[in-house]
Amino acid sequence: MALSAEALEAAYRRLERPVYNYLFRWFWDAGVCEDLIHDAFERLWKKRERIDPDRIDALVWTSVINLARNHHARGKRWRWLPLPASLTGRNNPETETELDLRDRRLRRALDQLPDPSREVLLLELYAGMSRVEIAHTLGVAEGTLASRKHTAIARLRGLLEESES
Repeated sequence: MALSAEALEAAYRRLERPVYNYLFRWFWDAGVCEDLIHDAFERLWKKRERIDPDRIDALVWTSVINLARNHHARGKRWRWLPLPASLTGRNNPETETELDLRDRRLRRALDQLPDPSREVLLLELYAGMSRVEIAHTLGVAEGTLASRKHTAIARLRGLLEESES
């Protein structure tokens, strides 16, 4: 019942791209995304003796989402400290110049969404997960998920329209 190296590697190959897409829309920083993916798979490898191979995808997503939440919360705490943005890794000019106008608008709009709304959109749009998979991963009912998605899309649409004018 333990997870084999081959099963974990297959999960990595299958999930790396959708996980990266999800994380990138949270943090807009390739290095952070790669670190969080690495940390998630490393944690699973350390627990491989207790992992059911049939549940690996759900465990990867749960681990990634929890790591992203923790990283995001740490970033919020940094904003309250009187440190220059350059020391916290925020507002990196190289990263900012790589993003085109549309991505910057999307980034600003997504950053204004509440975390639960953002998670739902990112998991569906950028990770390619189904509604059932998202509800299971986040531990919410499908009706709650649908409500969050509807509210998130309406809010995102409004924010994007505001930024155009």
